[in-house]
Amino acid sequence: MIVIEKKKHVVLDLAGVELRGVPKGTDLDRCGGWGVVVKDCEDVTIKGGVLGGYKGCIVATNTKGLVLDGVRFDGFYGKRLLSTLQAEDGSDWLYPHENDADQWITNYGAAISLTDCERATIRNCTARHGQNGILLTRSNGAKVEKNDCSFLSGWGLAMYRSSKAVVSENTFDYCVRGYSHGVYWRGQDSAGILMFERCSDNVFTWNSATHGGDGVFLFAGQDTVEGRAFAKGEQDAGGSDRNVWYENDFSFAVANAIEATFSSDNWAIRNRLDGSHQHGVWGGYSRRMVILGNSIQGTIGGGVSIEHGQECVIAENEFARNEMAIELWWDADEGLVKGPFGQHRDTRSRDTLVSGNTFRDEVRELVLRGTSGVELLSNRWSTQGVVALAVGAPNGGAADDAGARKAAAPTADVIGAWADAAGHQPSGRVEQTTFRAADPLAYPWLERARAWRPASARTGDAPQSRLRPRPAQEGLDTIQMGEWGPWDFRSGEPKPAQRQSGGLLVDATWKAKWFSWKDGPDPREKYADWKQLAEQAAAAQDAPNFTDPWAGSATLRTQLGSVKFGLVATTKVEVKEAGTYRLSVLSDDGVRVTIDGKKGVENWTWHAPTRDEAQVELTKGMHTLELEYFQIDGALALLVELVKL
Repeated sequence: MIVIEKKKHVVLDLAGVELRGVPKGTDLDRCGGWGVVVKDCEDVTIKGGVLGGYKGCIVATNTKGLVLDGVRFDGFYGKRLLSTLQAEDGSDWLYPHENDADQWITNYGAAISLTDCERATIRNCTARHGQNGILLTRSNGAKVEKNDCSFLSGWGLAMYRSSKAVVSENTFDYCVRGYSHGVYWRGQDSAGILMFERCSDNVFTWNSATHGGDGVFLFAGQDTVEGRAFAKGEQDAGGSDRNVWYENDFSFAVANAIEATFSSDNWAIRNRLDGSHQHGVWGGYSRRMVILGNSIQGTIGGGVSIEHGQECVIAENEFARNEMAIELWWDADEGLVKGPFGQHRDTRSRDTLVSGNTFRDEVRELVLRGTSGVELLSNRWSTQGVVALAVGAPNGGAADDAGARKAAAPTADVIGAWADAAGHQPSGRVEQTTFRAADPLAYPWLERARAWRPASARTGDAPQSRLRPRPAQEGLDTIQMGEWGPWDFRSGEPKPAQRQSGGLLVDATWKAKWFSWKDGPDPREKYADWKQLAEQAAAAQDAPNFTDPWAGSATLRTQLGSVKFGLVATTKVEVKEAGTYRLSVLSDDGVRVTIDGKKGVENWTWHAPTRDEAQVELTKGMHTLELEYFQIDGALALLVELVKL
């Protein structure tokens, strides 16, 4: 470890030097310690060299004017992923919500970690084979330029209480976890760019953060949402506000190209937000958000979805081939509406301008519910759509039937804006929604966003896009995960070995019975009566090892549904070497597994996806496992593994 402490004007030139905490090729979860530590310094420059094998390769605290230039990071800390091609493991989820006590670097590691470092510059650095690239904690005024932190299993750039940064021309592609093409797509809070806890006034230009869990994941933070700031006396506590994303490519996100929630005055201008699995833009509880001139195409969920938003603008975007182009709504989200956030913030869905957008080949163009004051102006709808109208008052209010009908339908003063110049009308559904005549002048932030240019490109000329060409044929199906992260196919690396779920049970055959208990009895209260229902099984058959409650059968999934069914099954496994084994079960809801009649794993409760483990001593020879499982409602999970330690 190299330590630079209480120094000024120091240059550490590592050209030709390689520093490693553990030998190259060591499992990433065995990397530990810090490589270079900079503490209480000013104007330190570190350039060149290769660092790896550490939990934190460069870790700086309380330093001003730090410059990191041209450093390469290869093979640093990463948590082993337990999710497989067949099933997600909930233990792989990240938890970025707390970092005031250095939880990010302590729990997850990074190539670069800066804490309380003002005016840092990070440029021309690369990071591969690890979990996180760059962590900025309470570090304002950073310049992050021309770095490449890609194919990581966490975050390319993660910011916490860090503001006034300029982030330009970086590549944060394939920072992802929790994805199996065609099976599950969770992201597990990975992201190309993560911004948590009051990160404001940052500018992002000409970056690429494609194929991430999210492209950008911005969250106001617990100060605002949990009410910590209000409890301390802040009357107008902000979130992660006034950030600008200009001409970036955040496409092919496992979840959302841009997720920006509980915050104000964030602008997404002229970005490419195509091909994401859930949303092009998710703007829950946003105020005065501007979504201007973006490409939002091929989204499996909503192109732009804003829940409980106010005074937002969706203008001049190109929508194409989305399941829903624009979705605005209010719902009875009591935990937030009635909690600390809702006590200090307007949580209605209201006053949204939808102007000058182009729609092409959408399944539904508008889905509106529980929202008021929608303004439509000069949009180009793709077809002669038919919008289903339903009665009701917006934002959870009450209205009599006559009043609700009047509120739901477009009135005479807005009907001209409802149809475009060709007479087309949008497709979709509108319920519990009111409209009003469009007035763009009521949204002055739209004109300011339209005139905005990066400092390096502010001229009187019309802007020329600097979006980088996207490599051909790189959709979501190019995300292929190994146990340490996504496959870096661009570098020519071999495809990672895929861990199969099950361990010794991977080729097991279970004799299984499924049955309904919708009419009772509840297995938690009358276990014997519940198990007796297996004698009238809805289905009984041999099944492969369980990676879901239906043993991978689409037929059983359709037949049983997802509410109140049970399963009992037995199998035999041959143990070729006596020793200690780990029995591991991921379940939602209740589960019990015995080995040779003895208790192995038990969680006989109603619970979210949970992994339970037990160590068992097994002799050489055949052993019998019995599985019992019940599902109540909501999510489902069942994954059974037996692995030698």
